[in-house]
Amino acid sequence: MSATIFPVGHYTGLRSSDDGPAHTVRIGWRQHRLDENAFGTWVLAHGLPANGKAAWAEADLRAQAGDSLDVTAALRKLAGEDLITTVDGDAETFARTHRLGIYFVGLGNSPQEPDQFAIGLPGLGTAATVDSDSYELWQWGSIAPTLWHSCELRASVTSRDDRTVSAHDAAGEILGDLRLLVASGCAYLDAVVSD
Repeated sequence: MSATIFPVGHYTGLRSSDDGPAHTVRIGWRQHRLDENAFGTWVLAHGLPANGKAAWAEADLRAQAGDSLDVTAALRKLAGEDLITTVDGDAETFARTHRLGIYFVGLGNSPQEPDQFAIGLPGLGTAATVDSDSYELWQWGSIAPTLWHSCELRASVTSRDDRTVSAHDAAGEILGDLRLLVASGCAYLDAVVSD
């Protein structure tokens, strides 16, 4: 299984300076300036909503980029600035060092699809419709200090007398939910920043 790529940071727009315009991405309190090549690769690292909860690997990113970007150079730059991260089996370390930020508001479910929940903006429409697990992560993940706290919560809620779910197991489950939320533009990852 190949490593799953996640973009890290919150896009804050195109800014001008003496060096010319650059796209800025915030992690914690720090702003990172990206040229067009790095920014394009960072955007593609979000994945495609149609991919759902499936892993998004470097090969998928390269296939989408084609010849339009120098993905090798961009990935090196992005990794050096912690603007992308890869999860290759150790979901716990990833969950302990990252937190979730959200976009939009919850629009609820409908009588026609009671197990699907809409996320978007009232009056403007739905950005994504997700299942209850993804919605729960989106809804509560932004108030948890780390994704690991969300994993612990999911484990405690899904454990039963006859079946115990560990936070480590929940971390593996959350990766798919997170992929869907990030690819749909409903959430972003931020690094856990100590004071």
